[in-house]
Amino acid sequence: MNESDQALQRRPAALGKAAVARAVGAIVLGAAMALLLQGCSTVKLAYNQAPQLMAWQINRYLGLSDAQSERVRDELDDLHQWHRDTMLPLHAQVLQKVQRQLADDVTAQQACSTYADIRTQLDQVVSQAEPKMLWLASQLTDSQIRQLERKQADSNADWRKEWLDPTPEKLREHRFKELLSRAEGFYGRLDEPQKAALREFIARSSFNPERVYNERLRRQKDLVQVLQAIARDRQNTAQAKKLLREYLARFDQSPDPAYRSYAQTLVSEGCAGFAQVHNATTPSQRLKAVASARSYEQDFMTLAAQ
Repeated sequence: MNESDQALQRRPAALGKAAVARAVGAIVLGAAMALLLQGCSTVKLAYNQAPQLMAWQINRYLGLSDAQSERVRDELDDLHQWHRDTMLPLHAQVLQKVQRQLADDVTAQQACSTYADIRTQLDQVVSQAEPKMLWLASQLTDSQIRQLERKQADSNADWRKEWLDPTPEKLREHRFKELLSRAEGFYGRLDEPQKAALREFIARSSFNPERVYNERLRRQKDLVQVLQAIARDRQNTAQAKKLLREYLARFDQSPDPAYRSYAQTLVSEGCAGFAQVHNATTPSQRLKAVASARSYEQDFMTLAAQ
C-alpha cells in the first residue's frame, strides 16, 4: 500500500469504501500491515478479533438490521477462515523473501517487488470477498446509504484536521513521527543517520494531501452512486455485479490519469525511500529487522494452524 492509499484509509473515513467494497478485505490488510506497526502478540489478537471488529465498524457506518448483522457476521467469519487457510501461508512466504533481503542492502526494485507481491495477495482477497460485498450492497436501504454519507462527511472533517489544516512544517513533522514509529517497531531504535535518511525522503516526497483528499471524495461519491444504482433495481443481480466490479476497478485505479500518474510516483518514491532508510541502518538494526520478520512469519503460520 502506498502512502497515498494509507492516507486515504486513515481512521474510519474510508469505511464509506470499506463498508461494501473492501470492508471484508480489510481483514487481510490489517493482518499483513500489522507487522510494520505492532508487536507479535497484538498481531495475533487483532487477527483473531478481526471479524468482530469489522462487523462492528460496518454496523456503525450503515446501521444494519438484525438480519443483516447476522449475515454480515457469518460472511466475515467465512472469509476470515478462508484467509486463515489460504492467505496466511502466502503472507509467510513473502516474509521469508523479506528476511533474505533485509540482511543486506536493498534496492528500490526489490522493495517494489515485495510491494507488488502484497498487492497481488490483497487482490486475491478482494476477489474472494466480492460475492459477499455484492450481497451487502444489494441489501442496503436508502436510509442506510444516507447514514453512510453522513459518516463520510464526519470522517472527512477529521481527515482535513489531521492532513490539510496543519502548516507544511507541522505536516512534515507529523509524517516523520508516524514513519519513525513504524520503522522503529521493525528495526528497533533508529539513530541520527537513519532519521536523517527518513527526513530526506519526506522532504523530497511528492505527497500532496489536497490531491489525496480530492481522490478520497471521488471514491466516496462513486461508492454512494453505485449503491444508489443497485438499490434502484435490487433484483438485477447481473447489473449489480457489473456496477460493483467497475467500482472496484475505479477504486484500485483512479479514472483520473493525472492521479494515476501521481499514485505511481508515490509508489516509486516509497520503494526508493524504503531502500534509502534501510541502507542507512546498522548491522545490528538489520538483524533486528530480520528477527522481526521471522517472528511475524512464525505468527502467521501459528495462526494458520489454528
